[in-house]
Amino acid sequence: MGWRDAFFAQARSEQALRQQLNVLKVEYSHQLHYLQMVTEKLAKSYASHPNSTEAPATSHAVFVRLLQAIKGRPDLRRKLGYENADVFAQFINSLLPLADKIQRLAPNFAGTTNPNPEYPWRDQATNEVIAPVDFEFSDFGPKLAQMIELERLIDAMVRLGV
Repeated sequence: MGWRDAFFAQARSEQALRQQLNVLKVEYSHQLHYLQMVTEKLAKSYASHPNSTEAPATSHAVFVRLLQAIKGRPDLRRKLGYENADVFAQFINSLLPLADKIQRLAPNFAGTTNPNPEYPWRDQATNEVIAPVDFEFSDFGPKLAQMIELERLIDAMVRLGV
């Protein structure tokens, strides 16, 4: 198995687990953590050459690049159900700020003073240490329209092997 297939297999597995966590109504921080990991693995799968023996870069900042790249791929656009390139580009562009926030949930970006779904952090305003399970993550609420759209796109990308 090459890097592309391995990353995609992991993304597919983590997406299935995310869906189970949602059904079980597990704390949202866990669901968000897996969302960040799914997007990272999906992006690394896409960025890896199918026959590459070299591991891709270890960066967490890859999801936005994936979305920007698929805008220019008519085959993927059609596979995702979009005929009009301008409509698809506008859709992807509308999701880029949220995608950037998701990739910045990785602890190496968040540090010890910004929310992330994996490790506790110290709130700068209150000086309180906060556990992710106790935090709302309102910017990523599962009922927000943009989050719903992004979730649908990720589901389609995993399901279709994009």
